[in-house]
Amino acid sequence: MAREAKKVVVIGSGPGGAGVAALLQARGYRVTLLERNDFYGGKCWSFTKDGSVVDSGVHMFSMGASGQHGDLNRLVGGDLEWFTANPSEHLLLGGKYRVNLYQSLTDPRGGISNMRTNMRMAADRISSLAGGGMGKELEREVYRASRRNTPLETLRAVAKIARLNPSYFAELDEITLQEFMHRITDDWLPLQGIAALSMLLTVVPYSEVSAGEFLWCFANAFRKHTLGVPRGGSREIPGAFLRAFARDGGELRLGCEVARIAVREGKVRGVETAEGEEIAADLVVSNAGIKRTLEMAGEEHFPAEYASYVNGLKYSCAFITTKYGLDRRVVDLPAPSFFNIPAVDPDHMFDYIGDGGVPEDPFLFTPFPSEWDTYAAPPGKQLIICGVPGPIEVSGENVAQCERILDRAEERLLEIFPQIAPHIEWKMRTHIAHTASITGKPTGECIGLSQCVGQTGAHKPDPWTPVQDLWLVGADAGARGVGTEQASGSAIYVANLLA
Repeated sequence: MAREAKKVVVIGSGPGGAGVAALLQARGYRVTLLERNDFYGGKCWSFTKDGSVVDSGVHMFSMGASGQHGDLNRLVGGDLEWFTANPSEHLLLGGKYRVNLYQSLTDPRGGISNMRTNMRMAADRISSLAGGGMGKELEREVYRASRRNTPLETLRAVAKIARLNPSYFAELDEITLQEFMHRITDDWLPLQGIAALSMLLTVVPYSEVSAGEFLWCFANAFRKHTLGVPRGGSREIPGAFLRAFARDGGELRLGCEVARIAVREGKVRGVETAEGEEIAADLVVSNAGIKRTLEMAGEEHFPAEYASYVNGLKYSCAFITTKYGLDRRVVDLPAPSFFNIPAVDPDHMFDYIGDGGVPEDPFLFTPFPSEWDTYAAPPGKQLIICGVPGPIEVSGENVAQCERILDRAEERLLEIFPQIAPHIEWKMRTHIAHTASITGKPTGECIGLSQCVGQTGAHKPDPWTPVQDLWLVGADAGARGVGTEQASGSAIYVANLLA
């Protein structure tokens, strides 16, 4: 006689929740997926505005079809499609140098397209040295690494990173990216680039982010050569997983918020919704984040040491945005994404976030979705999303700071691209209050847990919890990667553990 399939409740339909639900349903579980919002995808969501498909946040996906999203899509037989571009990014460095970034660091087109910029940078450096500029630079505050690498040590480190040596990444998880980079150089220009790239990939300042985590993400992005965006907006990532989930008989319930995870005698028993409905389950997999999961299950059901550990975990920073719908295509760049990298002290580039201030020259992460996907905006029109890092705690003070940061970000964007202003049909802002309204949390962090030292690699929270049959999935548990790619990696890991 066949054994009855286990009942699973998955909480939250972000890429981690949608992905693990699809995998478990395909493997014979009876899965019910509960989503508090009336739309799926969590923070990885898109909506329609005047004919444009607009991401709720600001997204690119570092490995596209070749990363965890693509792996999961293939495992569930999904229909996810991707766009890539070469060059993929156009950078403005310090307000004066323009650089095209290709998918491969060894792509000869990068050297050719950037030749004039490289010559200008070299001339400026020679002029600085001749005028005593280097001496003045060394008088500024410079972070002092605990030790300095020899050229040979640096070459060996690069080789280990390129080979994705797991033991070396484990070593690098114990130091910050700032420490690692200052072992190699105190030259502001490369440090500015890395500081900005750290915020882009992990949404954590490079003075805090794990060197191992960042370099794993960086190496994989350039090794895969498939950085891109999904056809139809970011919502298509969870959407593809959920279509496979429905095809295989899974049940998705939108507008169904979980108020409590039921635990008795150290074992999960199911969930209770905000409307008071009790849903029994053999397993509960939470994509609500580790802290929210602890709260829903009740701290009293966990060892005190575990509860203290969870409560002490740090979140990433936020990315706050202004979205622009233009009445025509007015910005024509070699790449579909633009970055403004400011000429400021790299060790203090993002101090303004914690200080309650506004950056004079903000780091801007500005994808042009309609340049990636021509159907992201109506024919002949252009869609722009301008993102800038910000604080996460939702308070009146922080919301006001977000508005001031976005004011300055818009000023800077229009300084760089003055042709945008006359053609704005509509614009809208999304910041920490909007993110918190999606997640139901008092914070508006971009990713989830910070990928800082002490929270990555071997220190990353495990998907299993001390409560029997209560599991975690998503960016908070069990995988490396950039943003939502962690979530899809976590879904594969958890499904394999449960299979």
